Amino acid sequence: MPIYQTVNFEYEDFDHKLRVGNIEEPGYFYTRYSNPTIDVLNESVAALEGAETAFSFASGMGAITGALLSLLKPGDHIIGSTIIYGGTYGMLTHFLPRYNIEHTFVDIWDLDAVESVMKSNTKVLWVEPVMNPTLHVSDLPGLVEIAERHDVKVIVDNTFTPPYLFKPLDHGAHGVVHSTTKFINGNGDTIGGMVLGSGEWMEEVKGVGRLTGGTMSPFNAWLTWRGLRTLGLRLERSCKNAMKIARYLESHNEVKRVYYPGLKSHPQHDLAKKIMTDFGCVVSFEIDGGLEPVKRINDAFKMITSTVSLGEVDTVAAHPATSSHQKMDPEVREKYGITDGLVRLSVGIEDGDDLIEDLEQALNHI
Repeated sequence: MPIYQTVNFEYEDFDHKLRVGNIEEPGYFYTRYSNPTIDVLNESVAALEGAETAFSFASGMGAITGALLSLLKPGDHIIGSTIIYGGTYGMLTHFLPRYNIEHTFVDIWDLDAVESVMKSNTKVLWVEPVMNPTLHVSDLPGLVEIAERHDVKVIVDNTFTPPYLFKPLDHGAHGVVHSTTKFINGNGDTIGGMVLGSGEWMEEVKGVGRLTGGTMSPFNAWLTWRGLRTLGLRLERSCKNAMKIARYLESHNEVKRVYYPGLKSHPQHDLAKKIMTDFGCVVSFEIDGGLEPVKRINDAFKMITSTVSLGEVDTVAAHPATSSHQKMDPEVREKYGITDGLVRLSVGIEDGDDLIEDLEQALNHI
């Protein structure tokens, strides 16, 4: 696929320009509105997710913003999970209230609890199929059933579980959001986001993206599309490594708790087995002693990289309490297991035994 690295487009004549500008015939007007390279990426991911169409943003947070602002207005109410991506938490608690949009956080794995917080002005139920970073699994079919009774749209942040693993639209979700920075791209060299859904809803999303200006660039779209071509291969290897590492960590004396849906000890293991094709590439584990032993482990890694983000070909260790979930109230973090001793591994495609050897020598520094 070529990179159409251009701002604007030339027309056959003035009437052609008018027809394209008025959307009377297909064509391109201005790259903030659409671009051939970006369109190929949108069509490719939409095909994988089973969506009618998609729109790409400059970042995952841009996609989250586009999805929310296309569905919510002053006086509306949104429900999110008590365990949620930190950027989404910040959007719901700090940004949307400025526009008189209220929110409620609930243990989203408890269907009765979700039903109990539905209101007459609830418009959106925001779901992560596998929650960041404690890897609780959502019963999406059950949540969709509740939402339909209340005429509420279910929007799924599918970043952790790209279509190789899970397809929310197949289970009745209204729309899907991705941080394409993560698994969709997979190479750690470009930031992006995407919203996918019906053609009617996507017109609203496109309107937000074009007016706020947070659209993806052609070069970033090309980089993301290039990474997308290896999605299945990357996830197959990473999931295999993640299972191996989770079992190793579960048997380690210094590890207090391991979070991974593939383990039988995971409280929603049977649900994950039922609705997902594999258990994912993220493993979280907790050790006693708080921040100091975590620092020693992170400083001792030789192969694993200690940084933020996830979904790359390289294995990355993150500390959610001081990165993705830093803005959450400490009491809330502690209550839901996002402790100072929690480490989140995004497992890459390296040799699994090499990764375990690196973990072993790092854990010896406790």
